[in-house]
Amino acid sequence: MFDNPEKLFIIMLIALFIFGPQKLIGLGSTMGRAIRDFRGAVRNAQDEFRAAADEVQRPEEPYTAPVPPALPAPDPVPAASQTDAPAPGSPDPYSPASALDHEGPHSLASEPPAHTVQESLIRKE
Repeated sequence: MFDNPEKLFIIMLIALFIFGPQKLIGLGSTMGRAIRDFRGAVRNAQDEFRAAADEVQRPEEPYTAPVPPALPAPDPVPAASQTDAPAPGSPDPYSPASALDHEGPHSLASEPPAHTVQESLIRKE
């Protein structure tokens, strides 16, 4: 704006004639105070913004996963008596072989093994 000192000198001389020496000093100090207050407000806003950004990037407390509540103890199983025993020709409902007999559309036993699923995914890629 002021590429040479002569223009600045002429503007200051015109301001001196318009406002007078006393008002020019007061006007300069008022403008200086206003500029200083503005810079302070901008600096405070920048500091608050940086503090908020740091708080978002680094939380104060690290995240810890909640501990699930303990499960209650299972009910005791009564001792097997002769009346509870399955009939000699019927399958035992608690044997692993009987679990395979009950495969249905929603049974986990009907799901394909994990390596088969991985191979099919690799083939699709």
